[in-house]
Amino acid sequence: MKTTQLTKAIFLTVLIAGLFLSSCNGKDTEKGMASNPADLSVLEKEIAQRLREFENHLRNGDSIALGNMYLADAVIMPSLTGKDAIVKNFGSMIRDSITGSSFNTIGLWGDDQLLVEEGTGVWSHENGQVVGKGTYLVVWKKENGNWMILRDSWFPERKQ
Repeated sequence: MKTTQLTKAIFLTVLIAGLFLSSCNGKDTEKGMASNPADLSVLEKEIAQRLREFENHLRNGDSIALGNMYLADAVIMPSLTGKDAIVKNFGSMIRDSITGSSFNTIGLWGDDQLLVEEGTGVWSHENGQVVGKGTYLVVWKKENGNWMILRDSWFPERKQ
C-alpha cells in the first residue's frame, strides 16, 4: 500500500515537473516566433512613402499599379474582395476623373511585419474638386520586403 502511494507521488511529481518544463519551452518558442520589435517612427516613414506611391499611381491613372499595392487576398471593406475587384474599382474611379488623393497617418500600431494605420484622406477630381473626405483604417502586411495592403476601409465624413 505504501508502495502505491509512493508510486503515485513520484508520478505526480514527474507530471508536474514535465508540465512546468514544457510551459517554459513554449514561452521560448513563442518568443522565437514573434516578429522583431521595430521603431514605429521608421515604420511610419515607410508607410508614408507607400501612401505617396498610392497617390502618384492614382494621379497617373494607373489602376494596375494601385492594385499591385494590395495582396492577392486583400479586401476593401465591406464589399471588394481580391485584387481583380480592387483594380476594377480603381479603374472606374479613374474613368470618373477621380485621380487626386491625399492621405495623412494619424496613428500606427504593430510591428515590422503587420501594421494597422489610422488616417484621414481626401479624394478629388483631376481639376481639384473634392469629392470625398473621411477617415480610414488600413492593415499593412510586409511581404517579400514590401508593405502591402491586406485590409482597407474608408469611412466618409458625415455631412452636417
